[in-house]
Amino acid sequence: QTLNSLLFRKIVTAYNSKYISAYEAEVSNDHTTINFTLSFARNITADLWLRASIGQQVLKKENVYRDVFTYNVNLCQVMGRGKGNSLINFWLDNILRQSNMPRSCPIGEGSYYMRNIRSDKETIPRFIRSGNFRIDSNVYVREWRGDNLTNTVFYIDIKMK
Repeated sequence: QTLNSLLFRKIVTAYNSKYISAYEAEVSNDHTTINFTLSFARNITADLWLRASIGQQVLKKENVYRDVFTYNVNLCQVMGRGKGNSLINFWLDNILRQSNMPRSCPIGEGSYYMRNIRSDKETIPRFIRSGNFRIDSNVYVREWRGDNLTNTVFYIDIKMK
C-alpha cells in the first residue's frame, strides 16, 4: 500500500515556559500542511530527545486509540548523522526542509519556524492502514531530569491506496 492522502485535522500544542517562550502550530485551510513557530527562551545545551506514540482510532465515535508504535530517539544524534533512510530521518528531513531550525545541537535561544510541512509517501510506513490517527509527541531533555520542552498532539486522517 502507498499513501493516497494525509490530512491534518487538528494540532494541540503545549510548552514548558522555563525553556520555551512561544510555540504555535497552524493547519492550512485544505488540511494538507502545517506551519510551526517555536521560540526558545534560553540555549539548550544538552541533547534533545523525542518521544512519540502513534495510535489508530478504534471506533469512529469514540476517542479511543490503539497504539501502532512508539519510539524514543535522541534528535541531536539523528541530526548529527546526516542523511539516512530510517523513518525518523525522513520525518526530520521533511520537517526541516523549509525551516530555520539548526541542523545540529546545541540549539540557541531564539525564534524558529518550520513551514509547509506535509507528508511524503516515504514518511508513512507501509503497514499503516487507512483511518484516523493520533500522534502524541514530546521533546524533552533527558539530562535535565527529563524536563519536557514541548508537547504536540496531531490528529490526522490517512487514506492508503
